[in-house]
Amino acid sequence: MTYVIYDNFLPANEFGELANMLGPSGSFPWRLSGRININDTKNDDMYFATLMFHAPDRFDHQWKNIQYLAPFLNLTSKMNIWGLHRIKANMYFKSQSGKVEHHAMHQDARFPHSGALFYLQDCDAPTIMECGTEIESKANRLLLFDPTRPHASSSPTNVPFRVTININFWGHDIHEEYKHNMINPIPKIIEPKPMSQKATETTVISGD
Repeated sequence: MTYVIYDNFLPANEFGELANMLGPSGSFPWRLSGRININDTKNDDMYFATLMFHAPDRFDHQWKNIQYLAPFLNLTSKMNIWGLHRIKANMYFKSQSGKVEHHAMHQDARFPHSGALFYLQDCDAPTIMECGTEIESKANRLLLFDPTRPHASSSPTNVPFRVTININFWGHDIHEEYKHNMINPIPKIIEPKPMSQKATETTVISGD
């Protein structure tokens, strides 16, 4: 699967509302996770991770923290989503080593579905794909990719934190009618690099 990137995805006011809510002065109910990724055996860093939607939960418990939903719905309503599996917000702290820390590879799940990653900061911490392709973290960027393939998050050096929103869903791309309202409706298409060897596949629901 190719990596599809839409920059300046949300209107400025909607992006600002989401960024402010998830930022240091916002009211978002962040939850501290004891480890970024259970495959990171040499990394004890913590991060904030809050579920907004989780389909495997009981029907009346699938949506979480509903008082904070509106800015998230501004994002998902523009995507061509047939069914939702999970929406999760992530906040990674600044690297303590002085260099960008790449976390361990993981899969969001192994069953066939689509993935989207929304970035809220410009920073030097990319998302790393199994082929070695690095997707730059850029504010108001939406990445569409295959979350069943190994990929990894990372911790930045040039900002205090890095925030992303994970969306696991069934569907394809974004709504055609929304493209007419976008500043740049033509996505950037990145082809995966050829792989010299197959990455280890491990199901871990964490990180980007």
